[in-house]
Amino acid sequence: LDLNPPSKSSLCHSELHLSTCFQPVSGRIQLKALAAQNLPPSSSPLSQAFFVKAELHQLGHVVMKRKTRALKASGGQCQWEETFHFLLSSLEHPCSLSARLCSRSSVRRKQCLGQVQLSFDSSIPEALEQWKDTMAHPEKVVTSWHRLSPP
Repeated sequence: LDLNPPSKSSLCHSELHLSTCFQPVSGRIQLKALAAQNLPPSSSPLSQAFFVKAELHQLGHVVMKRKTRALKASGGQCQWEETFHFLLSSLEHPCSLSARLCSRSSVRRKQCLGQVQLSFDSSIPEALEQWKDTMAHPEKVVTSWHRLSPP
């Protein structure tokens, strides 16, 4: 008798390609959602669209939200090339960005597949490195692929 619950087969191996740029003169951070790869195939014959939800966090609050347009995947990839400008309420307080990859189909409502947290507190080395580089070098565009963490 097997009493183990079924394993989650929906482990996300998708990756997001993001670029960031700190612009202290205008008091903002630029986040560009470039692309996603290794997207899961649709489990139904109905089409599935993918989009990125981005949030700026400061002082423990969501200060601003943005999202890309929803695109259908082609060959397990999507390309948005969409830029968001997040105004910082203060340059004195630390901030962070989160980017979540979501999917939507006509049967299943929105589903978050995974996320990336860009901050000095990030436990993911690539995300931490991109954030450090972004904050240490104002006006420099820093680009990296990120494997998504569970939502």
